[in-house]
Amino acid sequence: MADKGIEIDAQEVEKLGELGKKAMALAVKYTAQEVWGKIAEFAPVDHGRLAGSFQLSERDELSWSIYTHVHYAWYVHEGTGIYGPEGQPIQPVSAQALKFYWKKTGQTMIFKGDLPTPQAKLRFANWAEERGMTPVFAWVKGMEGRPFADKAIQATQPRTQEFARRAVRETVAT
Repeated sequence: MADKGIEIDAQEVEKLGELGKKAMALAVKYTAQEVWGKIAEFAPVDHGRLAGSFQLSERDELSWSIYTHVHYAWYVHEGTGIYGPEGQPIQPVSAQALKFYWKKTGQTMIFKGDLPTPQAKLRFANWAEERGMTPVFAWVKGMEGRPFADKAIQATQPRTQEFARRAVRETVAT
C-alpha cells in the first residue's frame, strides 16, 4: 500500500491566517462601534453635552478607545460623595460652607453640616436667608453613580457573536 500524504500549500495557510486576522479586526471594530453608540444612548442627558461628547478612536487593529473631554464624565459614571469611590460626604475645602444653585427649585442652597448648637444653626439660617439663600444643616451627600459605560458594555455583550459571524462573512466574500 502506498503512503498517501496530504499536501499543504503554505501560501494558502498563510492566506487563511490573514483572513482570520482581518475578520477578527473587523469584529472588534463592530463591537467598539456598538459600545460607542450605546454609551451615547445610556449617558444621562441634561443638556446633552456628555452624551454627545464621546469619541471613538482606533489604537491598532485590535484595540479601540472611547473617550470624552467632558471633565465631569467620571463623576457622573462613578458617583460623588457618599456614593462615590471615597464614600465620604462632600465638604468644603477652602470655605466654611458649600453653596449651589439648584435648578429644580430655582433656589440657591447653602450647606453647613458642622453647626454644634441650635443657636449656631439659627445664626447661620438668618445669615443665609438675609442673602436670599436656603440654608441646609447637613453636608452634601453627593450623587449616585450612573454607570452608563458599564451598561453599554453589558448591552453589547450579547451581540459579539453576531459581529464575529458578520466579519467572517464579509472577509471571506472579499
